[in-house]
Amino acid sequence: MSKTTRWLLAAAAVVWSVFAYQWMDVGCDVPKAYLAVLRYGTPEGLEFLPACHG
Repeated sequence: MSKTTRWLLAAAAVVWSVFAYQWMDVGCDVPKAYLAVLRYGTPEGLEFLPACHG
């Protein structure tokens, strides 16, 4: 794996973690927060309810 690829993967992991933290801040546990980033993007309004409990 090239140095550039490793850097890009690390940067993507950091961005994903920042978005997941926003979901954790509205009440999701860690695994659901990371999945919510993939399904819904960033939390807006009451969107966290189905993302965290469904």
